[in-house]
Amino acid sequence: MRASASPTPALDAQPREHLAADRTWFLHDSAWNDPVWIFKPTTVLEESRPIRVRWSFMLPNGRCFTDARYAPLLECSRKLVALIRGRSLSTGLAQRARTVSNYFEHLRELVRWMDQAGFVRFADLDTAALLAFQRWLRERPGVGRACLAPTTVQKYLYLLTYLYRFRDDLGDGLQFDPFAGRSHGEVAGVRDADIRRWPHTPDHVAIALVQGAIDLVANGASSILQAREVYAEAMAAASLRGCGKNAQTNAATRALQQAALDQPESAHPIRTVDDLAYLIDMLYAACFVVISYLLGPRASEILHLRAGCVRHCDEEGITVIVGAIFKGQAEYHGRPHEWVAPPPAVQAIGLLEALSAGHRAQTSRSELWLRCSLVLGATEWQRACPGPLQIVATRRMEALLSRFAAWLGLPNHQGRMWRLSTHQGRKTFARFVALRDRSALFALAQHLGHRERAVTDCGYAGSDYRLNQEIDAEILEQSAAAWEQMLTAPGLGGRTGAEIIAKRPRFRGARLKQDIKSYARLLVDAGLVLGVCDWGFCVYREEHSACLGNAVGPNPARREPSTCTHCKNFAVSVQHRVYWEEQVHRHEALLNEPALPIQTLRIARERLEEARAVIRAIDAGANEESEHGDRANRRGLR
Repeated sequence: MRASASPTPALDAQPREHLAADRTWFLHDSAWNDPVWIFKPTTVLEESRPIRVRWSFMLPNGRCFTDARYAPLLECSRKLVALIRGRSLSTGLAQRARTVSNYFEHLRELVRWMDQAGFVRFADLDTAALLAFQRWLRERPGVGRACLAPTTVQKYLYLLTYLYRFRDDLGDGLQFDPFAGRSHGEVAGVRDADIRRWPHTPDHVAIALVQGAIDLVANGASSILQAREVYAEAMAAASLRGCGKNAQTNAATRALQQAALDQPESAHPIRTVDDLAYLIDMLYAACFVVISYLLGPRASEILHLRAGCVRHCDEEGITVIVGAIFKGQAEYHGRPHEWVAPPPAVQAIGLLEALSAGHRAQTSRSELWLRCSLVLGATEWQRACPGPLQIVATRRMEALLSRFAAWLGLPNHQGRMWRLSTHQGRKTFARFVALRDRSALFALAQHLGHRERAVTDCGYAGSDYRLNQEIDAEILEQSAAAWEQMLTAPGLGGRTGAEIIAKRPRFRGARLKQDIKSYARLLVDAGLVLGVCDWGFCVYREEHSACLGNAVGPNPARREPSTCTHCKNFAVSVQHRVYWEEQVHRHEALLNEPALPIQTLRIARERLEEARAVIRAIDAGANEESEHGDRANRRGLR
């Protein structure tokens, strides 16, 4: 990514010697000995909702932690929170206020346990005490479960490492390394399956979501913006006439209804002020979806975008959106960053600029996501918004996405409505790009802003280590799901389909589903990883690869339907029949074009015959499996 202009100096990017001199540099409207600490904002989102920690919490014996008898332990605890704010364990850089508040919650529970166990100093904790503390943690009830999850226990263990690492700065800390030679995850008993990863949006849901969002931004925005102008003018005129609130709303409703009659072709008629407020919310949600799913920034990065962030680089022939990355950055304004932007994303930014123009003028601010913090409905869109304006919170954005999904009528996933979140666009974008071309992961890592120290070290080899881990995990899950489908498919076509049908075991009994899942995982663990695509499965073996793949996997440059149908690694099931039917219809239509050259017609005939042959193989396999099942049933009856 190209370098951007330098940001405004950070509020908390202070010289190291200044931090040592002023230990309250990170506090706002509060002093060191106050019972409540209010942290200076580390993002714009925290300005209206500053992070607070309360030292006057109650202990198991009924006393308050700010009582005089606990003064030494309280002072050390305050030093520890200040150190955590100023230094990360991994990078040594300052951490954000939200991260520090999470550490404070873990520290509070440790102090409560120490008071109950009779410890008055951190230095008094020995190996037996730490083991007892860990047992106590594991026995505590969690959210929706009988005990804390191992991943939650792991976060408490990081706090113990802080107490050991900074024992000299604290004057009271652990006197021994509590996890020498072992990782926090190992001690907490964290397994890979325990780690909750952000989900991606299933393909069929994501396609409908993005298409609906792009359509609304491109085709529905102008009429909604025009209706908003009609509403604002009607409200202003009624106010000048001295009308009350209800009369103003009635006048605006009549104006909207008249405007709707003048535009009967509108796909989204706006006849009431409630219609207007709802559709403007849908516009905001659509803009978020377009930017998130087509660019892949984090929610915080999207919500901090400013007017004028689109820049056209004539010398490079690309358009970029300029913003900042806040993940892993101590500075208030984050690290400048650029995302290469497709036309729909640029259009979404233009729409956000139009939507936020009034709010930006009213506040003299440049953020695109300024909204009224109160739920005022269409009243927010008067000439002057009567309520306080601030950047949309992530939680509010998630609620908008849920309403947008219901409004679009997105397809269900596994019989249930899929729940959207603000991070799914980034996850879906990365997965879509990386699973189709793993040769450009370093460029993708730069685009997504994966530039921490460990990532950079591994980046010299041309790949992002963490991103590679995510993609590898996704490929394994995809392979396991594909094996489950092939183990249960009524029939398989393709040159390797018959081989799988002949060798796969017969699953029966009450544990059928679980046995199939376990067997599929066994195949994946044995190294039989599948290539999954719209037209079939690739049971990859390098020696049979028609696409001239290598030891890593298929060759993405040569992997296409016609090559796969002639490959010994190819298998196809009933679920792929729709794709091949579409190919048949497509090539039949091509053959009916009289103006096509002879060479093109010859290729179209070959592709048509390939598609028909695949469909025949799918149907033959399904019929053979059905006949085999009938014979088995007849034998069972006899």
